[in-house]
Amino acid sequence: MSTTRRLSSFCRNLILLSVLLTSILLSACAANNESAKIIPAGVRENGWLVLTRADHNRIAEVRVGERIAVRLAENPTTGFTWAIDETNRRLLTLDGSDYLAPDVGFIGAKGQRTFQFTARQPGEMTLQFKYWRVWEGDDSVTDRFAVILHIVP
Repeated sequence: MSTTRRLSSFCRNLILLSVLLTSILLSACAANNESAKIIPAGVRENGWLVLTRADHNRIAEVRVGERIAVRLAENPTTGFTWAIDETNRRLLTLDGSDYLAPDVGFIGAKGQRTFQFTARQPGEMTLQFKYWRVWEGDDSVTDRFAVILHIVP
């Protein structure tokens, strides 16, 4: 076989291999984009965006003026309570916080802490909470909750 034929055969095989690898890479990228779809956080109930533990580390889009409720299980009889760890007061206003004791009457059952907010200005922010004993400081944190808020006009 002549050198020219071998070189031609080698080039043809190299081109086929390049096309095959490119196809595989493009398929992997397309599959990766499908799995990267963002599932919006929260459920809208009676004009509120309600966020729960299931929304941890997710993204929520809210409009300026929209009200947000963050509901987290809490057991203050143990000394542990939820507290806001990070917020942006320019974009989001805390309107209040309520604790609802559990319906069942046994000691140690978790109730529900609800924080109420209103979106004030467009922007992006992270809203973070920590579950802790305030008098023991940050070393007592046993749980965290965070959600990214996209506030639109």
